[in-house]
Amino acid sequence: MLQKIVLSTIFFSFIGWGSLLGFHVTAESEKVFAFEVGYCGLWRSPLKDMSFITGGENGEAPFEKVKFNYVSGVRALVEMNLGQKNSIEAVYTGLFNWNNHGSATDSTYTFSVPTSPYLNEDWTDFYYFHYHYRSQLNSGELSYWRHVTPRYVNYFSFSWMIGLRYIDFRDSIHMNNGTGQVGDTASVKAINRMGGAQVGLELQCNSSKRFTWAIQVKGGGYADFVSRKTIFNDLGNTELIVNSEQSRVKKDFTLELIPYIMYRINPIYLRLAYDRVILFNPVFAPRQLSAAKFVDEVYTHNYVNFQAVYASIGFYW
Repeated sequence: MLQKIVLSTIFFSFIGWGSLLGFHVTAESEKVFAFEVGYCGLWRSPLKDMSFITGGENGEAPFEKVKFNYVSGVRALVEMNLGQKNSIEAVYTGLFNWNNHGSATDSTYTFSVPTSPYLNEDWTDFYYFHYHYRSQLNSGELSYWRHVTPRYVNYFSFSWMIGLRYIDFRDSIHMNNGTGQVGDTASVKAINRMGGAQVGLELQCNSSKRFTWAIQVKGGGYADFVSRKTIFNDLGNTELIVNSEQSRVKKDFTLELIPYIMYRINPIYLRLAYDRVILFNPVFAPRQLSAAKFVDEVYTHNYVNFQAVYASIGFYW
């Protein structure tokens, strides 16, 4: 009898605390706040333009493209619902770091890295080349969502979004034209700081009380505050022949597609999503070096593809 009393007390105490926190039978559509955090894996399309080095045996370029491995990062979301028709959402996605390196030798001494309009000695007709390429990506979003039909209520829900986004994309390449203590060093660093607005749409299907699938489409335009620094050492690393630092503002764009599924167990939900982003006009470090270009200028790349898969857990109350 005493055991039943104790168990009943624990049970009703738990229900009482759940009521106090708003975690009991409150429907998802009536929740005010949500917090979500999860793991994100990201792939980046390879860089195919390797014109920062020319020459090689038989006239073939030593590197056809720079490949990037799958990397891990995080995604976090905070949402505040202003009734069933309006919500404000903040999203952070980032901590992505890519590394790639390569080496090549040429017995005919025909490797060359352009430093136009500056003349060089050791960066023309050398036999050994090594590079280390690094990239970093972080992104933050603040969005207002208008839910034309309430989410988690009707079988279908349609929403539109307008908001702000900031993307920080950093790119650098470090080069060496000799082995061991012999050779010269050079580097190019490019930083893209993109801030702007984006719009989006979402179609949501609530196929059951707990299961939802949806698809989002977003597009954004940004002012990209670019800075680029190029350094070349020559004559056995004893003379600085290039020390160029430039900055400019240019236009970048993104297109994004996010299909996802969500499973809800009050007050917890699980989300699994695929995220495809195309970023247009970023500045990449290797693109700053070419025989047809001056190292004092800033050059853009056509586009880069990012593909992400993320799994996250969320809490709402």
